[in-house]
Amino acid sequence: MSNLVTVTDMAVMADSIVKSGFYGFKSKEQVMAVMLVAQAENKHPASVVQEYDIIQGRPALKSQAILARFQLSGGSVQWDEVSPKKVVGTFKHPQGGSLTVEWTIEMARQAGIYREGSGWSKYPEDMLRARVISRAVRSIYPACILGHYAVEEVQDFDSPAPKHMGLVEEVKDRKSTRLNSSHGYISYAVFC
Repeated sequence: MSNLVTVTDMAVMADSIVKSGFYGFKSKEQVMAVMLVAQAENKHPASVVQEYDIIQGRPALKSQAILARFQLSGGSVQWDEVSPKKVVGTFKHPQGGSLTVEWTIEMARQAGIYREGSGWSKYPEDMLRARVISRAVRSIYPACILGHYAVEEVQDFDSPAPKHMGLVEEVKDRKSTRLNSSHGYISYAVFC
């Protein structure tokens, strides 16, 4: 069974998700953007609310989603130490080997990301665990996250700078054919 959902159906779902206020998405466009990512990953678009948050205008994977993806792909983790000052985990994956990662409150302070009144001071174990997960998975099996950052990482970014995404250029010397345009799907094949 295919998880493909029409753009029209995604728009209806996105409206409902934003209006519900349950998941923290502020606009239909934010939801649509991560729904397209989910569809590209062959997941149902509505699954994005379980795995992604929008932080400072950027899609970010929840650390629990990163760990779940890692474990579903054959990885395992052993928590060697979990305290408000330090978290250590050993991660193993058949295709990526083994790695022990440690994060401490002192490391967060040195990196300039520890702030009083933030998640770092309110939930230090959760913040440290999230950093351990994202660093370990990115290091030994990055296919699980495909270049995304964890929510906790994005929260610690400086204010977002506008990102130049390049220029769009019309190519006139190639022929394009629109395929599967019925049912709201749009895909193009380019023939040289």
